[in-house]
Amino acid sequence: MHLLFHKVCKLETYTRIISFVTIFTLLLGVPYFCQGSTEISGRVIDKGTGQPIWGAVVKIESGGQVLAETKTDIDGNFLLAQNVQGEKQIQVASNGYNRHSEILAFNPNSTHNLEISLSSQTFRFAPIEIIGESSRIHRKLTGTMSMLEPETVDLIKPVGTQELLELIPGINGYADDGFGNSRLSIGIRGLNPRRSARVLILEDGIPIQPAVYIYPNAYYNPPADRIDAVEVIKSSAALRYGPQTMGGVINYTTRKPDGTKGFANQLTGGNNGYYGVFSELRGLGNPDKVVSDIQLLYKHGDGFRENNAFDQVNGTVKTLFQLSKEKTLYLKLNGNYENSNATYTGLTEYSFQTDPNFNPKEHDNFKILRTSLDLIYTNKISTNLVSNTIMYTSVFDRRWWREDDIFVRPAALETGNLVPVPYFQTGDLVRTGNGKSNFGILRTFYVGGIEQNYTLNHGIAGNVGLAEIGGRVYWERFIDDKKTGDAPDARDGFYYTGTPGSEEDPVKLVGQSHHYETIALALYAKERMRFSRLTVTPGLRFEVFKQDRVDRLRGSVLADKVSSVLLPGIGANYELGRFNFFGGIHRGYTAPSSGALKVTNFGQNIGAGGLDLKPEKSWNMELGFRSWVPGVILETSGFLIKVEDLVAAGRGTAFKNLGKVDLSGLEMAMKLGISEFVSVLPDLNLSYTYLQTNVVDGIVKSATIAGNVDVELNGNELPYAPRHTFTIGLAKQISDVLRLRADMRFVDEVFTDFENLQKTFNRGDTGPIPSYAIVNASINYKLTRQWQLFLTAKNIFDRVYIGSRLHSNAGQPEANLSSGILIGPRRQILFSIKQGF
Repeated sequence: MHLLFHKVCKLETYTRIISFVTIFTLLLGVPYFCQGSTEISGRVIDKGTGQPIWGAVVKIESGGQVLAETKTDIDGNFLLAQNVQGEKQIQVASNGYNRHSEILAFNPNSTHNLEISLSSQTFRFAPIEIIGESSRIHRKLTGTMSMLEPETVDLIKPVGTQELLELIPGINGYADDGFGNSRLSIGIRGLNPRRSARVLILEDGIPIQPAVYIYPNAYYNPPADRIDAVEVIKSSAALRYGPQTMGGVINYTTRKPDGTKGFANQLTGGNNGYYGVFSELRGLGNPDKVVSDIQLLYKHGDGFRENNAFDQVNGTVKTLFQLSKEKTLYLKLNGNYENSNATYTGLTEYSFQTDPNFNPKEHDNFKILRTSLDLIYTNKISTNLVSNTIMYTSVFDRRWWREDDIFVRPAALETGNLVPVPYFQTGDLVRTGNGKSNFGILRTFYVGGIEQNYTLNHGIAGNVGLAEIGGRVYWERFIDDKKTGDAPDARDGFYYTGTPGSEEDPVKLVGQSHHYETIALALYAKERMRFSRLTVTPGLRFEVFKQDRVDRLRGSVLADKVSSVLLPGIGANYELGRFNFFGGIHRGYTAPSSGALKVTNFGQNIGAGGLDLKPEKSWNMELGFRSWVPGVILETSGFLIKVEDLVAAGRGTAFKNLGKVDLSGLEMAMKLGISEFVSVLPDLNLSYTYLQTNVVDGIVKSATIAGNVDVELNGNELPYAPRHTFTIGLAKQISDVLRLRADMRFVDEVFTDFENLQKTFNRGDTGPIPSYAIVNASINYKLTRQWQLFLTAKNIFDRVYIGSRLHSNAGQPEANLSSGILIGPRRQILFSIKQGF
């Protein structure tokens, strides 16, 4: 039966590949209209070396308005066809180079061929990027670093950023909030994806997780609508950042004010009750002194399940102060509000098979409010020395009320007589609310940080060097309260029941109030040494941090813990024409989280059955190769991560003895520019990951054997670590009017627990997740220079698949412990009209 199931899955995957190619072929048949135009072509090169610059942004502007925009290809070439007349400004920019600007006079149906030389910058203002766009920089990278460019983000029109991140090799994501992706769950290179706790997430270079040391779980994620590009580091370069860099670093970049003036609106509507508006006002003020951009977003959706609606409002103000030729100050203020009917009530096997959209929890409510302020001050002290001062603060408040769950028989939903059934009963079960009580997980986070760093261009024995040294002080406070409510829709509750001093009605604690605080100091140094074709980047980070916890309901007892760590790393890159060979090794580190500290009584040995918690540590190694020959861009790498002292990776699972795990695999990202050779054909994008995980040493309590039984895990795979993952994409740009893209993503079968249980229980919380494949497509049509239409389709075939088995790591089978099947995002069709820019 198991073999037959796999054959059916493979046949279904092949069928979807054929359908995917068919759909894209049909998309190519969409009619489009070409306008008479002026042709501007040319080549952009490095002034010092004469080498082509790949990815340089070329714009035609008039009166601050962008009339046309493109990027140079791998050979530095560009082509713009636009119906323009009169004198217009040509702007050329690339990260790491000084901007080029010139005025050209255009006549109808004229052609212009330009050669533009860009000179290298000795520094850049407001370091909000960690990779950047410059091909000169990219070809010297000493490890795997991926970037999704603005054109890709704009065309795909993602509902959430997880859709974007899953295009990058090495990233595995699992859904449990369906629509908004505000609660991100991605892992890198096989590390547990639960709430992205093994990844550092940045926005414009600044951490955005609620509390990166004590509670890194990503319960806030910026709306994809205002993300310009996405950068991912999985190599030794991650040492510069921290903490939580064992898996890697994700950086969302947003557009910085650049003096472009104008107003833009984007209206979006679709099925599942989705609609939204995103407005942007750019270029307020004087670009030579103070310039601001303002963004405002509102969106609503009904979700993919019943009782799953959400509303989100997000506003951002970004201001760039040009204090002098050498000094800039960048300020960003953001506010985010979300109100959604989010639930952790997973489906049982019966509910998933009969009605995957079922959700009985109409009163469950997730409400968040987050405000943040970021400041980046850049000072060019001398020609070769630049100082950056970064300050940030945020407040994040999360109120999540959830009705208590019970199991019932399916017939009980029709009669309304909700008689609880024990979790260990066989037969069909349905998880539903008890109609009597709820509980609130009420969490507030306060964060503040300041970082000072210096970059110095210098010489090393006649060769070029770039040194970076810095330090940051970070503070966070986490208030973790839980209250019990006396009704399904209660929005306030109590910590305890009973009467103090009463023997008949003694006090019983039913809530919690833990206050955590962390203060941390991190120091880092990094050197980039260039010896002819060889680039070497040694680095070092030292961290020391103190964590406190006060249990306010148990006598306000203070517990504290001081930790320190020294993390070295080194990477190398060797250039051979249009080929690169790179490799590196670095130390990974994951600080203990609040959940793990609670399990172990805040790291103190509590006697029999207790343990003195240690942080997770790893050695991360990789070797890779990249090339950019005409028509082919390729990057592939092999990696090995050896993890020591693995700690609990999910609720209900805690290692009695700390474990060791090996993760290894192969990643590949490739773009075939087929259209360069046969103009009518599309370009091909491929992302592939092969992953192997192996528990070398570990023990858990069994979820299937009665009693308190330990099970050895040696040789088992990690949960949510698919053996094969790949995305095949076809993209085609027709003139400057029409863009098409279609992607098929395949994810292999995974285990969802450390025991690698194959058996599926009727509760829905145990067993593997079968493999699945989904197809997405996008169309962008330019009506005029100011008006564009977008049509995007997610999960075109409406594949019903398991997004995750929530909290499936054993040990909590009861209905009220938030578990079961959560479905992946269903079909979503979106139509957008955009005016401006």
